[in-house]
Order: sequence, then structure tokens, then C-alpha cells
Amino acid sequence: MFQNQKFMIVLDLDGTLLTSEKTISKKTKDVLTRLSREGHIVTMASGRPPRAILPYYDFLALDAPLIGYNGSIVLNPCEHKTLFERRFSLPKVLSFLDAFPSSLFLNIEAEYGDEMFFLHPQEKYEDYFHREGMKCHYGELKDRLKEDLNAFLIEVKDPKDKVMMSRFAERYDDIGLRFWYDSDHVGEFYFYDVNKATAIRTLEKIYGIDRAHVICFGDADNDIEMIGTAGISFAMKNGSPELKEVADYVTPEDNDHDGIALALTEVLGL
Repeated sequence: MFQNQKFMIVLDLDGTLLTSEKTISKKTKDVLTRLSREGHIVTMASGRPPRAILPYYDFLALDAPLIGYNGSIVLNPCEHKTLFERRFSLPKVLSFLDAFPSSLFLNIEAEYGDEMFFLHPQEKYEDYFHREGMKCHYGELKDRLKEDLNAFLIEVKDPKDKVMMSRFAERYDDIGLRFWYDSDHVGEFYFYDVNKATAIRTLEKIYGIDRAHVICFGDADNDIEMIGTAGISFAMKNGSPELKEVADYVTPEDNDHDGIALALTEVLGL
């Protein structure tokens, strides 16, 4: 369909590029490697911190800047250079923690720099948030946090508390609280005006590429902005209904069956 044109291809990770086993399939790797060799820009945009993106970035031998923390950081690993960073205000995080007793939470995770903070030790969280190389702290967070945060996530005991907490966060002028579409319990702070789409605008300027030549893939609600503004956008077959409503297309298969590879093969005429 778009042969002989050059594109920037932006890939979400979990539920999109990665299978349920957190791997990249051979077929998908082969397609992305071929496109990179042909001069297309291939990169990743994830809610993960950069340290949890880099193993997959290196696996595909990419060289473009990557997008982490849902767009609040853009960095070039090859040059060890941060191109953009935005952190959550510590006073606002502390006001949220003051508003709700810790007994309402199964856990809380916060991080900045090389430090991670958990309300409770729990192996599944430490593995999920990729603690390798990080200094981990446990217990009440209010007296431990000293800097603005790169990430702030909560897991509530009772899903009914989601509405109360989300409404409380509405008092902030730049920060909201959203819960994951595939979980009744886990929510995260996010910026109203900084997201994967705004980070992609930074890359467009770097490469001098127009929006019509940006192809994005995602599966969850934190991908809505980039999917809604990409020149060509795909929601994964396994993606949320809300994302599918704003995407141009839905991949022919899900993340466990080479949805990205099949979609790119068709749209780029490989």
C-alpha cells in the first residue's frame, strides 16, 4: 500500500510488541529488522521505565530515541542523552498520600532516579517494575520520598475506591489518576498534557518526518493519544474497546500471534 515511502514505526510493549510470555516472536523481529535495514525508523513507546525497555530495544538492535514512562521521558540510549523529562510534583504526591490511609492499598510504588519505594514487599511488584540496579525501600512513603517522581502507581484493596481517588486527583491542574483497563485494582498518575503522542512529536522534529508517515501500535488506554494522532494507527486485536474506537485499523491477530508483523506486512507491501 505504501511501498517506497519511509515511516517511523512506534511500538507499545506490553500487550502489543511483547507476547504474553514477555518475548518478541521471531517473525515480528524479522519484519522489524528488515524495516529498520530499509531505512524506516523503528522505536518503542511504553509506560515502562527505560531500564525495562532497553533489553527489548537492544534485542532488536534499534538506534532511535525511545519513549518511557508514558511519554514523560524521551532518551537516546546510544548517546546516553535525555531529550525530554517531566516528573510528578512531590507536594502533589504527598497530598494524595495524606488524603487516604495506607490501609486502603494493597501496595503503592513510586520511583525516581535509581530509587524505588514500595508500601509492602511483594515479589510480583518488584519483578514487574524491574528492580535490577535499583535501591528498594519499604514502608510508609510519605517520610521517605524526597524528589519529584518519574512514576507513581497504586493498587487498591476495594475497586469501589477508584472513583473516590480519581475524583480527588481532579483537583490537580496537570495530573490525573487512571486505572488500567485490564485491572480493577491498579491505577497510575499521568499528565494531562504529556503522553506518548507528545513524545512522538519530539521525534518527528528530530527526524523531520511528517505525521502522515508515523505508524503506531498499541493495546491499552495509555495509547489512546498516540493512536488518535498517528498517521496510520493500529489497535491490537487483544486491545481495549476504547482504543479500537480511535484506531484506524485493528491488527488481524493478537500479540501472541504476530499481530504487528502481519499488519506491517500488509500495509507496507512486504
